[in-house]
Amino acid sequence: MAKPYFEIGRYGSVGLELVLTILIPAAIGHWLDGRYWHDSGYGVGVGFVIGCVVGFRNLVRTANGMQRDIERAEANDPDAQKWTVDEAWMHADSPDSPDAPDVNAPSKPATTPDSKSDRTLDSDRGAHGKNGPPN
Repeated sequence: MAKPYFEIGRYGSVGLELVLTILIPAAIGHWLDGRYWHDSGYGVGVGFVIGCVVGFRNLVRTANGMQRDIERAEANDPDAQKWTVDEAWMHADSPDSPDAPDVNAPSKPATTPDSKSDRTLDSDRGAHGKNGPPN
């Protein structure tokens, strides 16, 4: 029972590991900028780039290890249900389906009781109301 929790801990910390791998070299670069290079900003930039490269390298390694662990677990337990995809839901809305709506058909204009022909707007009446200007 402890093995699933071990894997959750190992793979659940990937985001934290990525962030810290980027921030720590950038912080060291910031310190070096202030200490030796008079706040030029190059140390932060170089530290950030190095952190990104190392962080994404670790991320790819962790993803590959996760894939190997999944394959190993499936190989050790042949009765376990493999990942399957039910493709019936994927193709239900395809254009070749008889239930699909025709996108090339002309659409009917919507008629509502609030259309302009059914009512007179205040701007159509003018400043003098519905009877027009006084005579």
